[in-house]
Amino acid sequence: MSPLVPLLTVSFAWFFQAFTGFGAGIFIVGVLSLFYEPKEVIVSSAVVNLAGTLLILWQNRKARVDMRLLAYLILPSVPSIYLGAYLLSLLDKHTLKLIIGVFILLLGFYDLLVQSGKLRLRLGRRSGPLAGFLGGLFAGLVGLGGPPPAVYLNQNTQDPRSFKLMLNIYFTSNILLRLLFYGVQDTLYINTEIILYSLVGIPLGVLLGSYAGGLLSGRSFKGVVSTSVLLLGALLLIL
Repeated sequence: MSPLVPLLTVSFAWFFQAFTGFGAGIFIVGVLSLFYEPKEVIVSSAVVNLAGTLLILWQNRKARVDMRLLAYLILPSVPSIYLGAYLLSLLDKHTLKLIIGVFILLLGFYDLLVQSGKLRLRLGRRSGPLAGFLGGLFAGLVGLGGPPPAVYLNQNTQDPRSFKLMLNIYFTSNILLRLLFYGVQDTLYINTEIILYSLVGIPLGVLLGSYAGGLLSGRSFKGVVSTSVLLLGALLLIL
């Protein structure tokens, strides 16, 4: 296999995440699982994705953080990440991807209706614990925990930089917890080749994605988030 495959995959995945605030997991896990053991991809990508989230946090460090919204998301994700990491070695991956993919697809369609003004049933601030729990569970299972908290923050924040900052604080906490739980459960499947290529591709993707994302207005960004959730749900069903 050409080294360009993991390098370009990771670069594009982190371009997407820096542009939208989330979504790198589906591209990395979906594509690289065709060439590597899926469990190794999920765990190894978590190791290096920490570098990507920290870069995005640095770029958006001056944005406002709502600590209550963050607490709503992060605290419930602790038990659900543990549950997802535990179930990772027990459940059928194909069935999991099908169920989670359909859910994310519907979630994206719902948010698109809300952002376009065609539906007034918005997620309130107190919906955060459910979004955080689902995000942690999906992250532990298939490495894609972004859509539930992304939709929640998309409906409860106005500034794209605050959205990206808070979402990636959530991701950073999730990654650290996932690695801890993988280690405790002896499921720390590491592939050094994936890690080496990722450490090259992540900075390039983040820099380009952040530049492109900065060209969007706040209103346009909200539509991009909704559309991206839809896209990620569809990709999970295909890959």
